[in-house]
Amino acid sequence: MNREEITQSQRSRLAYVYIRQSSPHQVRSNLESQKRQRALVHRAVDLGWPRARVVEADEDLGISAARTSRKRVGFQDMVADVALGKIGLILALEVSRLSRSNRDWYHLLDICAVTSTLIADGEGLYSPRSYNDRLLLGLKATMSEAELHLIQQRLVEAARSKAKRGELRLRLPSGYIWDEAGRMQITPNEEVVQAIRLVFDRFDQLGTIHQTHVSLVEDGILYPVQSGSRGEVRWQTPSYRNIHSLLTNPIYSGVYTYGRRQTHETLDENHNPVKRQRQMEREQWHAFIEDHHPGYISLEAFERNQQRIVENRRSAETTGAPREGQSLLHGLLLCGRCGRKMKVAYGKGSRPTFYRCVRKRQDLASPVCQSLGARRLEQALERLVLAALEPLGLGAMIEAAQAHADAAQAERRHWQQRIERAEHEVELARRHYHAVDPENRLVARELERRFEKALQDLEGVRREAEAHIEHLPDPLAPEEEARLLELAHDLPGLWAAPTTRPQDRTRVVRCLIDQVVVTVPEEGPHIKAEVHWFGGEISTLEVPRGRTGRHRHVAEAELIELLHRLARDFSDTQVARILHRKRIHTPKGLPFTAHRVANLRNTHGIAPGPRVPKRGEHIYTAQQAGELLDVDGSTVIRWVEAGLLKGDQITPGAPWRVQITDEDVRRLKATDTPKGWMTLQAAAAALGVSQQTVLQRLKSGQLEGIRVQTGRQTAWKIHVHSKTYENQPTLFEPSVCEG
Repeated sequence: MNREEITQSQRSRLAYVYIRQSSPHQVRSNLESQKRQRALVHRAVDLGWPRARVVEADEDLGISAARTSRKRVGFQDMVADVALGKIGLILALEVSRLSRSNRDWYHLLDICAVTSTLIADGEGLYSPRSYNDRLLLGLKATMSEAELHLIQQRLVEAARSKAKRGELRLRLPSGYIWDEAGRMQITPNEEVVQAIRLVFDRFDQLGTIHQTHVSLVEDGILYPVQSGSRGEVRWQTPSYRNIHSLLTNPIYSGVYTYGRRQTHETLDENHNPVKRQRQMEREQWHAFIEDHHPGYISLEAFERNQQRIVENRRSAETTGAPREGQSLLHGLLLCGRCGRKMKVAYGKGSRPTFYRCVRKRQDLASPVCQSLGARRLEQALERLVLAALEPLGLGAMIEAAQAHADAAQAERRHWQQRIERAEHEVELARRHYHAVDPENRLVARELERRFEKALQDLEGVRREAEAHIEHLPDPLAPEEEARLLELAHDLPGLWAAPTTRPQDRTRVVRCLIDQVVVTVPEEGPHIKAEVHWFGGEISTLEVPRGRTGRHRHVAEAELIELLHRLARDFSDTQVARILHRKRIHTPKGLPFTAHRVANLRNTHGIAPGPRVPKRGEHIYTAQQAGELLDVDGSTVIRWVEAGLLKGDQITPGAPWRVQITDEDVRRLKATDTPKGWMTLQAAAAALGVSQQTVLQRLKSGQLEGIRVQTGRQTAWKIHVHSKTYENQPTLFEPSVCEG
């Protein structure tokens, strides 16, 4: 098309000079290209447009034309103005500046043809309404799109070829740097290395990314984030994404990879093509080179970590991560009838935990396949697991003790390194402050402020480190090591300890057992279970079924018998006190109260006892008997135990019932000393026997004795009929045991 064919109507509209460069780097560096594009303003003037009607559209500087036109605001505004008939001429340095997509290009051509808008580049002037010009513009657009494809293909293939040799320099994650020879090396920063190793250690200990993240945040551990072209390290509170990226990146196992995420083109909700990044399977990666560089962990350890992460996801194929629930077999129990996984149902309050096979009901609206209580099956399985672990107990305990000490030492080193880094920042600030000219107060004030801030930060880090190190466990003392070895031989006690979390028990079971297939028969006293161990072994269990109407909180027969005997003589309040002294609890493990005694008594049809303890003729409590005899109640109990009084207890802890007759009062209550009666020691000497034998004769009635007042104390006075040894047996005659 010639310039003479331009109409006055077209010159009466605007002339758009479309200016674009593909990247911010080109905008900053390729200034000559911008000058050439802006010079098209003069060409528009030469074609007859007044300078006031020439518009420079540079909103798309730094945006690639390969992207969809929706992301180019300048291009969209230009197309809208063309459709409204506001533009008579579009100028671009070349067609590729307008678009490298035929879809966007032909859409622009169609609108320009309708509104008689001209298009000009560095080589000519074109009218989209002309067949020849439109054909030429179409060829240029096709060549532009093909050129972009060829450029991208050459760049991508070159990058892939270099990556397959492990020579493509990628942006490295935290903990790695490129050395002078172009090799990938572990950073020499000890603090960064220690922080990364601490993450791997915590994951080995806790088993899930979430728990690892929470543990690091609670302990105040900072995470190093590497940024910038020079690999500057910025310390921040770790995010879940940081921990997940570190644990799933094979570079930390010494493997060079390329192509883990690849670009794929899809359609969005408006059916427009968009490009998305997609995580690819290992077989589709472009490069996977083992032992390429030093690693923080081995490749085998990395594979184990990936397997644990996959198993922590809850799905039909995996069991999911161990959770806080008390269920031991969640995710491992299979229905012996249909083969589906059984789900756990936690009861509220004191209600028991159940396993139910409900998938058939959910899928087919059928009845529940089978269900069973969890307690007896899990107890049987615990005994089986502990028996399997018993030979490994000592070795595992020693390894756990070593891991305990290593973890504490690693965290202690982390805090010490944070203090060293803060001290280094103080030293740098001090050097800068002392190097400045003191008279240059504009600079000196700022450096002084930075120096003071560095000192404050150092003090804050020291306080925080002291607070955390104070709560770190110290190395085990010899007596603690001995106690640990004792626990190694007491695995049941360690298993049931309050400090052992349900997640830990579940994790141990999952390390040993692949699955448990359980079958509840229609009839029969036992539930059958097959335990499939890792390694192929199968163990069979038979667990008693619970009886209808019975639950685990049933009182033992001994407790019911004791309650029968106590209720005859004592009230509910007194019975509760007796049971509390005997440290007997309800079947639910609660201390007895009068209300709970009454409930248990009513459940078993036991009549209530009297409000006051029953007393027969001359029957007293120990306290009442002590008041009657002017002695303490404990003395009365000792006399009963010695046989000087008659008394008994229904059960240990129950009140004593002591019989006190008038003869007992005369004999045991303190009186005046009768003439001729002897002390206990004198009577033993006179009879030639021990004092204990004299007491036994008093108990059996062979001797007569009373309690007499001697000052503030009471003592025995005994009537001995003869003070000679005439009635005593000789050395060669057998003596008679009176007691």
